[in-house]
Amino acid sequence: MRVLLIGESCTDEYHYGTCTRISPEAPVPIFDFISNSKKQGMASNVKQNLESFGCIVDFRTNNPTELIKRRFIDLKSKQQLMREDIGKTVGSISFSLSNNYDAIIISDYDKGLLSKEFITYICNNFNGFKFVDTKKTDLSCFKNCIIKYNDTEAMNITKHGIDCEEIETKGKNGAVWNGNIYPAPEVELHDVTGAGDVFLSALTCIYTSTLNMDESIKKSVILASKSVEHHGVYKLTEGDIDEICD
Repeated sequence: MRVLLIGESCTDEYHYGTCTRISPEAPVPIFDFISNSKKQGMASNVKQNLESFGCIVDFRTNNPTELIKRRFIDLKSKQQLMREDIGKTVGSISFSLSNNYDAIIISDYDKGLLSKEFITYICNNFNGFKFVDTKKTDLSCFKNCIIKYNDTEAMNITKHGIDCEEIETKGKNGAVWNGNIYPAPEVELHDVTGAGDVFLSALTCIYTSTLNMDESIKKSVILASKSVEHHGVYKLTEGDIDEICD
């Protein structure tokens, strides 16, 4: 499957340490740094999960170092103490579109990469499946798309897409589409980071292959649930996919 993926990427930084005392300067814990790690997040996480399904991905994004999400995590409790966001916007993107893809994914974190005009151009000129995950509140530029958003984003939407299928994800409560509820399995929650990216990747690959929305959402919810059992963004394994999709 050939997929065009467009969207903002970031660098996810994880700083691990311990907190054993309170600062004498303010009622806050003192973080004693021990180690750190880095991963590529946001649309880059979508790309990695598409590749887990065997997709050939044409990826158009920004430099991930323009946007950094820096998390401070207490090793003893495994709790995130604070997140520092560095960078707010990136430059916009534009290019001539080919129809040489089985699907297009727009992973739009609304950081400036994708203007409404360019999105309208894509939607008007691509004949295949278009899957969208967006932070925009006005969805009217998304025409004939399959759009997913979470329950928090749903409350802020001012205009919906034109002739679109819309799926609302609800965290541990699964997802809702067309009045149908798709419950999530009970799992041990470690980190919700990137679960929506896993859902989007799985939905794209399964629906484009089967054309069965009901089964696609059901399996995508289960695969997204696997990601929250891990710390940080998670790349599905071949075993994860075979277990659910075979």
